[in-house]
Amino acid sequence: MKWTAENKAEAARLWSRGMTGTEIAVVVGSSPEELYGLARRNPVLFRPRGHGNARPRKTAAPPQFEGPAPKPFKVWFPSKAPGYGGVPHGRLTSCGCQYPLWGHHEEFDVSTSLFCGAPRIPDSRRPYCGFHALATGGKGTPGERRAVRDAIVVDAREAVAA
Repeated sequence: MKWTAENKAEAARLWSRGMTGTEIAVVVGSSPEELYGLARRNPVLFRPRGHGNARPRKTAAPPQFEGPAPKPFKVWFPSKAPGYGGVPHGRLTSCGCQYPLWGHHEEFDVSTSLFCGAPRIPDSRRPYCGFHALATGGKGTPGERRAVRDAIVVDAREAVAA
């Protein structure tokens, strides 16, 4: 069958109303196989729908539940490693954890900002202790990325001043 724009529009309208492929094929004047082929080639007009009993049905408004809304789940991870209070940038060694101990809303300040300073994981390329290695992944948090950039700038300024 050659599908015209009118036939396609009518089939798509009936499809969106929930009619079966066989029923639509009878109304439009084609076979169910041709209709399913048209639906497969035009997924924008013919949205996929469930099969069998899982098929979406037209229902009334969704049920409303009484009571307070559930609290959002938020993972809390302490910023400081247990037993380490933080080290200022000037006293941070190459074998100390370089995890920043300030939030993303705070600005880096050499005199007041602290890094973790706990011993790093031996034979690891990551600049963190075992505690903070669990908290980090990927590119790092915005605070970590900003801390690295700011530390590089501070080091460059100190090198120029010397």
